[in-house]
Amino acid sequence: MHILVSGVRHRTAPIEVREKFALLEGEVSAALKVLRACAGIEECAILTTCNRTEIYAVVRDTELGLQSVQQFYRIFKGLDIVPYRQYTFNLLHEDAVSHLFRVASGLDSLIIGEGQIMGQVKETLALAQREKTVGLLLDKLFKAALSVGKRVRTETGLSNKDVSVSLAAFHFAKQQDAQLMDRRIALIGGGKMAEIMMSLFKQGMTPEQQANVVVLNRSQARLDELCNRYGYRGYTWDQLDTVLEHAEVLFVATGAPHVVLGKADFEGRGPKLVIDIAVPRNVDARVAELGEIQLFNTDDLAGVNGFSGEAQRQIKQQAQSILEEECIAFQQWRMSLSVVPTLTRLREKVESIRQAELAANPSLGKQYELIDVVSKNLIRKILHDPTVRLKSSRNLAEIYQQASVLSHLFDIDLSPDVDNAPAESAPLWDNTASA
Repeated sequence: MHILVSGVRHRTAPIEVREKFALLEGEVSAALKVLRACAGIEECAILTTCNRTEIYAVVRDTELGLQSVQQFYRIFKGLDIVPYRQYTFNLLHEDAVSHLFRVASGLDSLIIGEGQIMGQVKETLALAQREKTVGLLLDKLFKAALSVGKRVRTETGLSNKDVSVSLAAFHFAKQQDAQLMDRRIALIGGGKMAEIMMSLFKQGMTPEQQANVVVLNRSQARLDELCNRYGYRGYTWDQLDTVLEHAEVLFVATGAPHVVLGKADFEGRGPKLVIDIAVPRNVDARVAELGEIQLFNTDDLAGVNGFSGEAQRQIKQQAQSILEEECIAFQQWRMSLSVVPTLTRLREKVESIRQAELAANPSLGKQYELIDVVSKNLIRKILHDPTVRLKSSRNLAEIYQQASVLSHLFDIDLSPDVDNAPAESAPLWDNTASA
């Protein structure tokens, strides 16, 4: 069984390509069912954020698995991904594992240390569990990634800073307009990113400045909730013209899977700074053709973060040591699976001998319970070292060989298929760097 990851992310694809692959939150459940039904896909999970759409899968045949990923996009998105191959990435085996560990740690984010990704990885696993598309390998992989992410963020100091795409957009806007906090600002949308933005403005503004901030949302219920929480004035979608007429700065993140603001919406409205942090984009790129409009999207935020170059270097160096250690531990667990059947049968055989001996001595009487406990503990201690040694080797060929010897010496019927053991004895995990 092999682990693969295939997809697009900000490092490989610009936003106009990423939005073609993007899946909305409500689409993922159906997407998982379609993907799991594709040939050769044994397990699957889909991680989708504003900066990436990544398919994780367990397959027996990697070539067939990658073909099935293409088939999935054709079926579910009506998308032929062949013309976009230069923008996609495919990672297998240890590289796929290392990549998810980096993602969960915030090291592969648009803004290093971005904190939302941990929650997104957790949600990815939870949804795949609900849809029953993950099994032993992906369940363990995602749980390990969450553990690694927490460890990296804690030990490198990443957790000490609140970093997000919304925060980057906030700082980017202040770079573009030094008087940002005194402008008439409109927040269009009501999802997580928009709400973080609302919180940032509330923290950094005086009451007079906050009076110039408005929120626009399609849902009256959601609008009332946000306005009551943050104290901003609210507008519904039928009041869009009023908002666009007066706003000097717009932050747009509606969660809609398409453009909601076009060139005509801005014509004759005066100069504006517009930052579209939605993927797919909510603002038509042609709006930038209007001379008075400054339009930016998530790709423009790449250089914005709260860490200096030297701080980033130190963080990455510390994180790399953790990643290498955790990748080896995961591979160790994975290789140990090959000897589980042998160890299980060994314990079963020894236990059957123990029980047979107890049954053959009915005269034990009151000593039976004591001898039962002592014999169980004795067997557990005797089998402890062979179990640990079999599972601790970093060489798969050695594991197969030792398991084969063990099954021969104890006459165990079920043994690993030694004919499939690697011919060389070099460690299988000697590259933990993600592409």
